[in-house]
Amino acid sequence: MKIKIFYQYIIQFLRTKLTRMQFMMVIATLTGLASGLVAVLLKTLVHFIQHWIKEIPVSNLAYLLFPAIGLIITVFIVRYFFGGQIEKGIAMVLKAIARKSSFIPLNHTYLHVVTSSVTVGLGGSVGLEAPIVATGSAVGSNVSRISDLNYQERTLLIACGAAAGISAVFNAPIAGVIFAVEV
Repeated sequence: MKIKIFYQYIIQFLRTKLTRMQFMMVIATLTGLASGLVAVLLKTLVHFIQHWIKEIPVSNLAYLLFPAIGLIITVFIVRYFFGGQIEKGIAMVLKAIARKSSFIPLNHTYLHVVTSSVTVGLGGSVGLEAPIVATGSAVGSNVSRISDLNYQERTLLIACGAAAGISAVFNAPIAGVIFAVEV
């Protein structure tokens, strides 16, 4: 709670010293930095789980079971820690922009990191694109929420978070920007 108050104090100070455009550039940079760090965390978790699996002495046929184990663990996590339902992927982001005034719940900032790192790390057949878009967008939405920004600025920060996430996960900054503009 003290961190939020300190952050809001800094934001208020910046609002008085910067123009609106400069202020949005600072907030967009913070959003991009936070989303990029979360993307690096996601990728690191996936590689850690994959490395951990390679260290287990099992036969090659046992590797066929790991994706199923990952799916079971993910279902368990979603059911018992996140209430049984989650909105997933890019459709969730588009729905939040269209119907929820660009508000994405705070738990989406870590929910997709946990579930997708387990699923992908254990060999599941999903990718990291949709989870990082959802996570980066949630970071942007929540940064804008505590910064007290309007709908257009929240939507801009959602795009900044998604672009930063895509850029960090795939080492493709231009693709991240083009993806954000497209979505």
